[in-house]
This record gives sequence, structure tokens and C-alpha cells, in this order.
Amino acid sequence: MANFKTTIAAGLFALALFAGGSALAKGTRPPTVISANCHGHNFKPGHMILACGDAGLFVEQLDWKHWGRREANGIGTGTGKTCMPDCATGGTKSASMELRLFGPQFCSADGRVHFTKVRYRWTYGSPITGAPDAGTFPFPCRTV
Repeated sequence: MANFKTTIAAGLFALALFAGGSALAKGTRPPTVISANCHGHNFKPGHMILACGDAGLFVEQLDWKHWGRREANGIGTGTGKTCMPDCATGGTKSASMELRLFGPQFCSADGRVHFTKVRYRWTYGSPITGAPDAGTFPFPCRTV
């Protein structure tokens, strides 16, 4: 009888561990996201608009090397307006660009954690004459 009780106790303990493990898996937090296209939220987006006012700077073909809760790092093809002769009618230039997303903050509008800052760096220097090789943009929570 003692063996039977021990077996039942061991079985119940194993069942409790299994059930607890699956509850932990179900209770995991959703990943940190970014408002990649000036609205909503995205997880590991394939492209991002960095300058939402006029879409004058964006990055496409993003390959995310790391995506964590506090930071994400990726590389893609950045495109910026040359503003020659002016920004409305000028062309664009593209080159390799590295991105770093950081500054995670809770967004009460959608209940998710969003990266709130984006640091970009042209991998081999800016292809646009007079434009900086790197910069940082604020990326507030956007859910519209």
C-alpha cells in the first residue's frame, strides 16, 4: 500500500510540474514591438519609415540579427531624399544601413511594450551629400 501511495504522489507531483510548465508558457509576455510605419505596431518588420513627416528616410529589406525585450539590431537598405534641387522634386539615394531599436516602454493605448527610440547608421557613410552618417529618432507609441 505504501508503494501505491508513493507512486500516486509521484504521479501527481509530475502532473503538477507539467501543468505548471504549460501555464508558464501560456503566461509569457508578448514581444517588444515598434511602430514601424508611423502607426500600429510590428514585430520584426521588413521595412520601417524613420522620418514619418515626409517618409524622407526609410529602410527596407530588414534582416534582424537580434530582437530582445530591451534592444533589437538589424541591417537593411536605407533610402533617403537627396532634396536636390528641393525635397519635393529631388531624387533619393540608397545604401546599407544598420538599425538599433531601444528604450522599451509600456504603451497603455495597446497594452504592449514598444521600442521608443531608433538609432540608424549608414554602414559605409551617408550616400547623401551633407547628410549625417548616423542619427536617432524618437518613436512614440502609435496605435492609429
